[in-house]
Amino acid sequence: MVMKSLLLLVFAILLTNCTQHKGETAKSGNMTLAFDRQLEDIAKSQRESFSRYYPEASITLMPAASAKSLNYLLDGKVKAALISGEPEAGEKALFAAMERPIRLEPVALDAIVCIVNSRNPALMLSTKELGVLFSAREKSDATPLVTTDDFRLLSVLAAKTGKTRAELHPWACSSDQELIERVSTDKQAIGLLFRSSLQRALPLALKQGKKTGSIRIVSLARESVGAEAYLPTQQNIFDGRYPLVATVYYVYYPGDALAAGFGSWLGSAGQKAFERSSLAPYRLVERTIILK
Repeated sequence: MVMKSLLLLVFAILLTNCTQHKGETAKSGNMTLAFDRQLEDIAKSQRESFSRYYPEASITLMPAASAKSLNYLLDGKVKAALISGEPEAGEKALFAAMERPIRLEPVALDAIVCIVNSRNPALMLSTKELGVLFSAREKSDATPLVTTDDFRLLSVLAAKTGKTRAELHPWACSSDQELIERVSTDKQAIGLLFRSSLQRALPLALKQGKKTGSIRIVSLARESVGAEAYLPTQQNIFDGRYPLVATVYYVYYPGDALAAGFGSWLGSAGQKAFERSSLAPYRLVERTIILK
């Protein structure tokens, strides 16, 4: 009797799984994609391109604070996530505890941009100097700023400056737009945000009538003495010259067909869309030249 009950339970589970994934392939079906909020523009662009080629695939987008994107995947609310920067050890441990492996596919490159007021005399900074400024508990001649829920930016900054996230003590702004406005009015302010965040936030700040004209981007170097500093252009990010580059990862469970299919798209045909965005592609985009 017990064996019969177990067999019925297993059959019911299999039937449920078949019902959930019926008709789902790498090119068709339904899925929800969570993404760090600064990646919204590229997430929309990639979804639209993918859907034009594969109209039987329906992808719902879920913007999230960077601390929540992977939590939604962990909770089963989404089938995939797009994040800037490596998952932290604690996040990986949660997935490992579920005994359901995740796959991380590097698909693009973002960068942490340093902005200052136009009256600030700093022409360049090093990652070491940023580490000192953003870990100082006593704020004197500089006011380091980040957006309050930019969890993954702080993780990337800590890794690049040899700090732990707990050692960083910046002031927090409620939004990217507030950070930009603070920098535009404060000579001592030094703001850090993702390049994708800056290019998304500037037009919004202008629409809201906030001041944005008195900020500038600072060149960054790996070392403070004798090193060449670079601006976060797409080419410098792609070539690895800019020191604060963050890899954008597509994270999913390998067993989900549509999630895997969309990931394959991002790593191949989707690279062209990354090249046209505020991000840099992860790999060179192949081009075909037709000679007449």
